[in-house]
Amino acid sequence: MKIISIGTDRKIFEENSAVKKRQIEYGKYFDELYIIVFSLKNQNLKSYKLSNNVWAYPTNSKNKLLYIWDAFKISKNLISIFSKKNKNFKNNIIISTQDPFETGLVGTFVKLFFDLPLYTQVHTDFRHKYFVESSVLNKIRFMMAEFVLKYSNRVRVVSERIKNGIESFSKNIDVLPIRAEVSQREPFKNFPKGSTWEVEKPFSFTLIMVCRLEKEKNIETVLKAIKKLDNKNLGLCIVGDGGERKNLENMVQNMGILDKVIFVGWQDDLVPYYKMADAFISSSLYEGYGVSTMEAASFEKPLILSDTGIAGEIFKENASVDGNNYGSAFICDAKDINCFTQNILKISEDEALRQRMGQSAKIVADNYLNLQNNYFEKYANSIKNTATNFKKRNFILRIIKFKKILWNSIILLRYFICGLTAATFNIGLLYVFTDIVGIWYLYSSILAFLAALIVSFILQKFVVFKDLKTDGIHKQFSKFSIVAVLGVITNTVIIFICVDVFGIWYIFSQIIAGFFVMIQNFILYKFFIFNRK
Repeated sequence: MKIISIGTDRKIFEENSAVKKRQIEYGKYFDELYIIVFSLKNQNLKSYKLSNNVWAYPTNSKNKLLYIWDAFKISKNLISIFSKKNKNFKNNIIISTQDPFETGLVGTFVKLFFDLPLYTQVHTDFRHKYFVESSVLNKIRFMMAEFVLKYSNRVRVVSERIKNGIESFSKNIDVLPIRAEVSQREPFKNFPKGSTWEVEKPFSFTLIMVCRLEKEKNIETVLKAIKKLDNKNLGLCIVGDGGERKNLENMVQNMGILDKVIFVGWQDDLVPYYKMADAFISSSLYEGYGVSTMEAASFEKPLILSDTGIAGEIFKENASVDGNNYGSAFICDAKDINCFTQNILKISEDEALRQRMGQSAKIVADNYLNLQNNYFEKYANSIKNTATNFKKRNFILRIIKFKKILWNSIILLRYFICGLTAATFNIGLLYVFTDIVGIWYLYSSILAFLAALIVSFILQKFVVFKDLKTDGIHKQFSKFSIVAVLGVITNTVIIFICVDVFGIWYIFSQIIAGFFVMIQNFILYKFFIFNRK
C-alpha cells in the first residue's frame, strides 16, 4: 500500500526530531510513504529520503496562498510516476491529510481528479465555541471542515469529544489518541543530583506550561491569574516557542510580573521540566487532545486545565480514582480567570491535595497509555481500512458527488446562490410586469418585490438553513419581512453616508452597502428566524 500524506509539520526536516522518527515508524507498516509538507521557498527545505521507503517533499511555495496548489501539483506528479510503473496503481494508493482544513482541501481535489480513497485526520476540536470565535480564518475553516469530512472515506480523531462533535459528518470514524512520546522514555525514575535530566527550580512553587506560544493557547489568562495571586513564592515556567512569544514577554513586563514568569523557549528534552514542576496548567481555548497534559500526568503532576481536549473526558474533577475522590484535574472555562486563580491557590497551599491529585492523574494516564500498545500498527490499519469498500466512479459521477456534498456542506454557498436567485427573480418579474403585461413600473416594482420576498423566504428557510418544519411559519415570514425592510433601510443609510459624506462613487457605494446588508441578513436569518435551538 502506497500512502501520500499531506501535512504541515516541518520538523520532519530536522535530523533528530521526534516527528521524523515517528514517520519512519509509520513507514514500516506501508510499502511506501510519501509526505508532502506545506512550506515556504525562503525556508530552504529540500526533498529527501527518511528511510528506505519514506520520502518527504516540501511545497517550497512562494506564499501561503499557494500551499494548496503546490501540494496538489506534487501529488499529481507522484501519481503520474506511479501510473507509468503500474497501470493498476489506483488500487494501491490512499491519500491521507493531517487536518480537514487546508491539507484536507488538497486531499479532496486529489480524490476528485484521480479517484483515490481519502483519509482525513482531526487533531483540533473545531466545533468548540472558542475555535470559531477566535478568528475569521477559523470561521472559514469550520465550514471547510464539514465539506472535507463528508467527502472523506474515513476519519481519524484523537478524542471522543471530537468524535461526538462530527458524527453527523462521517460514518467511518476511528478514535486514536496521539502517542505521548516523552511518557514512553526511560527517564521516569528519580535520577541522582547533577543528572543531565535535572534543571533548577525557579520558584518555591512552580507551575509549568508546555505549549506553542500562539493565541489559541490563551496564555494571557494564566498570566492574569498569576498577577491576581501576587505571591512571591509562586511562579510560572513557560516551555515552548511561537509567534506570540514577544507579545507575551511584553505583557509580562507591562503587568509587573517579570519576577514570577520565566520563558525557557523550545526544549527537545522535556523530562527535566516535568520533574521539576509542582503542577501543570493549560488554558487552551481549544484543543484536540493535549499531549503535554498526558505527559505531565505521567510525571504525577496535579493538573489545572481548560475545558478542552481530553479534559473532562480522561481527566476529571471529583471523580473517584482507586478510591481517591479528589479527581485527577481541576477544570475551568478557558476564559474564567477567577477559576484558574482559585485552583492555583488550592494546589499551591495544600501539599497533600497536590500529592493525591498527582497520584490520581498518573493512574489515569498510565491506564490510558496502556491502550496505546501497538499504536503504530493501529494507526496504519486505520489508514488501510480507508480503501475497504471504496467504490470507483467515472469523472462525471465524481463531479456530481463533489458538487452535491459541497452544496450540502457550505451554508454561505447556498446563501449566496439562493440570494442571487431571488434577486434575479425580482428583476425578471419587474421586466415581465412592466414591459410585457404593461403594468405601471411603480406597481410592478411592488408586485415583483412581494413575489421575490416569498421566493426568498422559501429558499432561505428550506434550502439555505434546511428548516423543514412548518409550525410557526407565519411568524417566521413576518420576521423575515421585517428583516427585508430593515435591509432596505440599512442599504439606504449606508449609500447616503458613502456618497454624500465620503464622496464615494454611487455604484461602489451600492456594492459596499450590499455587502453589509448581506452579512446583516445572514446573521438575523441564522440566529433569530430559522434558529430552532
